[in-house]
Amino acid sequence: MSVMRRTIAVATVGIAAFGLAGTAAADPATPDVPGLAELRTQAVGPEEKAAVEALATSTVLRDVAGEYTPFLYTAPTVGCGTVAPVTLTLASGTTGPTAAVKANEISFQALSAYPGVVKSSGLNVAWINTSTGASGILPLDGLTEGGYPALNKIVTTGAGTVVASIFGTVGYTNATCYVLPTVGSFFVPEEGPLPAEAAQPAPAPAPPA
Repeated sequence: MSVMRRTIAVATVGIAAFGLAGTAAADPATPDVPGLAELRTQAVGPEEKAAVEALATSTVLRDVAGEYTPFLYTAPTVGCGTVAPVTLTLASGTTGPTAAVKANEISFQALSAYPGVVKSSGLNVAWINTSTGASGILPLDGLTEGGYPALNKIVTTGAGTVVASIFGTVGYTNATCYVLPTVGSFFVPEEGPLPAEAAQPAPAPAPPA
């Protein structure tokens, strides 16, 4: 094995481990879930408050809330980089219904750490709906308003739990980034209220007059 290949292999393993640790340590945004504010007011002691905040910032709750959810780890990316020929790519998914994404859909997107204007997208997403068996492999061929690759794709997956992997290449003027696979899990709600809303208890009946 050449020195360059050995360097890339070692760096890739290190970056993969860093990506896993970094994802776990990240402080995700709190989703707008009905009842969450009330739950926070019920937490009195430090242990209760810590438990509620862990719930509020968990990716599990964001999945159910139809929010932006990162893949489980940042993807090691080789062939480009400002210091070494290794960098990272962040992949994420957004479930509907939102202004841009309908129910039964996921918007997959990727963001490369390599600076510069993206010239071409060779990224793909492989997905399977574990609830229905539906699956597919599609290119992330979305475009920006200016006609540049947006590194995204809205996919109709159907409702259920969807596991997906993003992989492929991103082309720049002077470099090509090879994105190693990263995997994520997402909950896609059916048409109508989100599960977090549907799970709210019905109001108590009024006492008899």
